[in-house]
Amino acid sequence: QMCIRDSAYSTKDRLKNNMSDDDGAFDDGEFVQNFKALNAKNVYESPTGEDNYILAYTEIGIIIGVLDGVGGWSEQGFDSSAISRELANKVTIFYLENPSSSPLEILQKSFAAVKEEGTVKVGSTTICFGIIDGRTGKLSALNLGDSWFGIFRKDENSRYKCTHQSVEQVYYFNAPYQLSIIPDDFLEIAKKRGSKYLMNEPDESEEYSYELKSGDIIVFTTDGMVDNVFPDDIEIYLNDNASEGVNLSESLGSLNKILVQQTTVLSLNTNFKSAFSQKLSSLTGQDYIGGKPDDITSVMVYVK
Repeated sequence: QMCIRDSAYSTKDRLKNNMSDDDGAFDDGEFVQNFKALNAKNVYESPTGEDNYILAYTEIGIIIGVLDGVGGWSEQGFDSSAISRELANKVTIFYLENPSSSPLEILQKSFAAVKEEGTVKVGSTTICFGIIDGRTGKLSALNLGDSWFGIFRKDENSRYKCTHQSVEQVYYFNAPYQLSIIPDDFLEIAKKRGSKYLMNEPDESEEYSYELKSGDIIVFTTDGMVDNVFPDDIEIYLNDNASEGVNLSESLGSLNKILVQQTTVLSLNTNFKSAFSQKLSSLTGQDYIGGKPDDITSVMVYVK
């Protein structure tokens, strides 16, 4: 099996809001107010946004994935991208050293190494990545948090359908499972005030395994995309732009880049009924509309 891969990302403006605080301090009233008014002072500027991606290959396969640093830390003066960047680096290194390892084994070693190294003082991140074995055509993947992957396969009418996808892991709306590095003094302060941080371990990840077919398109993306568009929308995009006669081996990069760009435009459209606004409307019983500005990172794979 030969897999062609490419990645694309778009970073959000650093806006003061609580939609990505994810620190256990959830306030319905304040949350809704901030969703309606995403426009205040800038906070910590990270050169990569909060997202990072994984993309590497060996003689026997490839590894692809995305990570999303929790934005609430930037509002407290910390680099929200540090943990997603360091963890992405470690996952890549451990895969290249032993490409036969499972995704969970790699994540366990990687997270332990990031904590032991001490470069990241504080931070939290979601992670979603997979390994494709080029010898068997099998995808082994895991997800922890609210990033996402989907396998798009042509049906009997040669139309792309999302045949398999990951399921988000959340404590409650917009509070995903996350790998966290929290200093002891932070934990003590939280304990005294009767609250706690969201902290998960690698073995709480959901694991997936699928047999791939020639012609499959696989998308790994952060919640910046799936908070705005649904898998059905990605199906439409692929059917409109990856039709018969298109050489995906050569055009996959532009296909992915344009998907991210178009989703970014929708995320900034205050009249767009985003996936996020529809979920919020369903939860609150009130009518909300508008895209959700966020970092958007996508890694796309074409199986040939």
